[in-house]
Amino acid sequence: MDAVMPSSGDAAPDRAYRGPMTGPLATIAVLLLVAVVLRVGLAVLVGEPDGWRTHRAPARLARRLRHRRAPVAEQPATRRPIEEVGADLRRLNASFHRNDMRFAKYEGCRQAYDGVLAEAADMAGLAHLMEVLPPGSELDRERQRVEMLLQHHGLLPPPYAA
Repeated sequence: MDAVMPSSGDAAPDRAYRGPMTGPLATIAVLLLVAVVLRVGLAVLVGEPDGWRTHRAPARLARRLRHRRAPVAEQPATRRPIEEVGADLRRLNASFHRNDMRFAKYEGCRQAYDGVLAEAADMAGLAHLMEVLPPGSELDRERQRVEMLLQHHGLLPPPYAA
């Protein structure tokens, strides 16, 4: 038996596998490519170019559509509990009426106390000008008036007897 060896001028025999596997693999690759293109196209149409990368995109889309159908009424801003405002008011009242404070500490305490006084007066339904008046004698008189009204409502303790 003579083995036929190709000469250097002849083309080398094709040894690649050309069995029946190439057909199904090509079909699967084309289907995957079509699925990815459709997913990216849908994400771009919906407005989420990065949404195609996650499997949660359909759930996000359903949530968005649900929120569009039923608009949620805006909730009013919540206030702090009256107990918390009362505790802050008593604490700041004690520190505001001390005499041995530097000016910077006094000014910070005054601003905080005026803010809490205004908040407590709003909660009690009392008219006040705490947030309108500039610092000075008018604001001091308004502060005394609001303190007196809050004492009558029970939010501030009566002044200590000397």
